[in-house]
Amino acid sequence: MQEFDKTISTITKEEISGRGITVGYRAVSFLAVIAFVFSLFTPLMLLSNWFIIFPIIGALCGAFGLYNILSCPFDYTGRGFALGGIVFSFLLGIAAAGWGVYLYYFNIPYGYTAVHFGELRPDERTNRLPEHIITLAEEQRKVYIRGFMYPGRQLSGIQNFMLVRSQEHCKFCMTQLNSHDMISVHCTGDLRAQFRTRAVHVGGVLYIIQNPRFGEPAFHIEADLFR
Repeated sequence: MQEFDKTISTITKEEISGRGITVGYRAVSFLAVIAFVFSLFTPLMLLSNWFIIFPIIGALCGAFGLYNILSCPFDYTGRGFALGGIVFSFLLGIAAAGWGVYLYYFNIPYGYTAVHFGELRPDERTNRLPEHIITLAEEQRKVYIRGFMYPGRQLSGIQNFMLVRSQEHCKFCMTQLNSHDMISVHCTGDLRAQFRTRAVHVGGVLYIIQNPRFGEPAFHIEADLFR
């Protein structure tokens, strides 16, 4: 009995390492392949925060796929795909997130204060905007914010446009959007904007529009910077 157990143990180790004895057909783990494929899409996080789902799915599928492979070495193979999916998901995910943070917080022009749409939401209990947003508007200090241009008829030489919170907001009718998820932008001086489907950055003086109707912006920016 001990000799039989020793033989099985030896075969298992050789199967896992991919050398020596080959016992039957082993299927490539579907989860391992899915993990590797999703990990390759991780750099899309640079385009939108929604794409964070790719490294999350890649890491989870890779972990479960690797578990299945190690638990049933005679039935499944594809350990390289699983490990690759896990490693790429973590490394590329961290790199993409770090680059996004750098662009947003460390690439801010001098004299501008970075804000994001999440800060423009009023408190649910008091219906009052955050104090630092009110202060920025009252002191007419310049802000720097990231958003998406709501599509219009004009593609170049744009002086007035609507900046919305996410790319998903661009797909819905303007009258259905929350007032605090949109900002009307006016390009001052010789500044003119070019329509882009990817995220843009706008800098300028922020104004608060009091008591806006639903579907109308609660904020306005006199912009002197467009990126």
